Amino acid sequence: EWIIAAYVPGLEQTLAATVTAAPVADQAAPGKFGSLMRGLGRKKKVETPGKVGEDGRLVAAEPPPAEPTDIIALCDEILETAFTRNASDIHIDPEENIVLVQLRVDGSLEPLRKLPKSIHGAVMGRFKVLSRMDIAERRMAQDGRFAQSLGPDGRKIHIRTATLPTTHGERMTLRLLATETEQLTLNKLGMSPAAMKVFADYTGERQGMILLSGPTGSGKSTTLYAALRHRLAHHPGRIITVEEPVEFDIVGVAQAEVDTSDKLRFDTVLRNILRSDPDVIMIGEIRDHDSADVAIKAALTGHLVFSSIHTNSAAGVITRFIDMGLQRYQVAATLKLCIAQRLVRRLCTHCRQPRELSAAEATIVGRPGAASAKVFEPKGCPICNERGYRGRIG
Repeated sequence: EWIIAAYVPGLEQTLAATVTAAPVADQAAPGKFGSLMRGLGRKKKVETPGKVGEDGRLVAAEPPPAEPTDIIALCDEILETAFTRNASDIHIDPEENIVLVQLRVDGSLEPLRKLPKSIHGAVMGRFKVLSRMDIAERRMAQDGRFAQSLGPDGRKIHIRTATLPTTHGERMTLRLLATETEQLTLNKLGMSPAAMKVFADYTGERQGMILLSGPTGSGKSTTLYAALRHRLAHHPGRIITVEEPVEFDIVGVAQAEVDTSDKLRFDTVLRNILRSDPDVIMIGEIRDHDSADVAIKAALTGHLVFSSIHTNSAAGVITRFIDMGLQRYQVAATLKLCIAQRLVRRLCTHCRQPRELSAAEATIVGRPGAASAKVFEPKGCPICNERGYRGRIG
């Protein structure tokens, strides 16, 4: 066991691994400081088991070779475990003496296992090779992606990777892009009927800008792809996306990926997109003034623009645009619809427990007449890994 950071739940009681020193003949007695000082520079004779050679002399036996760790099998096991638990991210964090592997399942971070620090470089090298990164570069952040067949049926899962240098070595985050997104439509995202009708109506507009806001991991990209599929099914036309990177492939949509080496930038992509006569343009995420300026210019030229932005609320999109340096009249002329969304965990249907809703809880949710109604609460079972929750919905 190893000393690790105390912020990891459930792993605070681990101890440091101690190495027992071999007994030596010149052990200093307590209080004899002089003998201790005299013995500091002396080499100790360590007896090692041996065998008798042909000439009758004792030959030291070679130490047994350490069994090497199968790094490929270890990395495959981590990916398989993450896929089995429906994890969205894998975090590989090096500490002072260990490497901590954690999974983000349904929005919560869970410890998976602790690895020796000696194999940290090999594990990072394996994932870098899969992601086509520079394995010799350890002082600069890198991005990559690869596809892996996981599960008993060999489903092809696309994985996005990112490295970041830290004080104890490189850390890596692997994002497992959910394949279920390909089957998700607007009516399966968790929207209320009224909200879904408004959103569906605005996806048929000819020009303007529709933005989705929320924190990281709130399902904005999933909603954007569902909106593009709805637009393609009900209002066929030319749809072009600008993403960094492309997360999902959509049939019938031209998807361009912005290069991190600035060979293909937002401004150069915009000029070529406008010459391609698109009806709908999707910009993966508005992060700075350049990407916001691209979205505004595309919307002002008579195109419908879909994009996402990091704000806490739908109304915060306007102040965020102004803070980026955009003119107020540009925002007023282009912004059509802002949607703020979050993801909540679903109760496990195999172990949830029924109970009655209390009067105080009914008042908090704004339905005093629903007191004593039947509701459910989490319990935990092997299917949900004792969490009580399984899956999320918007």
